[in-house]
Amino acid sequence: MSAIGDRRAAWLCRLAIVLAIVGVFGTWRKAGPVSLNGLEGPHNGWLVIIFGLIALAGVGSLSHLSWFGILAVLGGAAVMVFTAIDNLVDDNSTFGGHSGWGIWLTIGASAAVGAIAVVAAIARVSAGPDL
Repeated sequence: MSAIGDRRAAWLCRLAIVLAIVGVFGTWRKAGPVSLNGLEGPHNGWLVIIFGLIALAGVGSLSHLSWFGILAVLGGAAVMVFTAIDNLVDDNSTFGGHSGWGIWLTIGASAAVGAIAVVAAIARVSAGPDL
């Protein structure tokens, strides 16, 4: 990745993290007149926020292809995706209704964060040992 590509990847990563956190405040489950966001009921959206902030702290290092940054962002993304998917599966097996836009935004944005970290890891490995 070039310096311009690194900056773009960092901004895309930051944007995806913010979108994942925005998704926590959106609808995760809707059943009739009742709508729950990622912080209400049995949802663990607070984990998405905490690990999103951890990933956000690692984005600067990721843009320099540092292993610390890559692992911080990848680890944060993994927890974010797992939390949202776990809540989605639990809701589908327990509650009626349907999933909302917020949980899908969180899942998609968190997956994008993870993908950016994987691309950075590949660029780091491709760059060789002198980086």
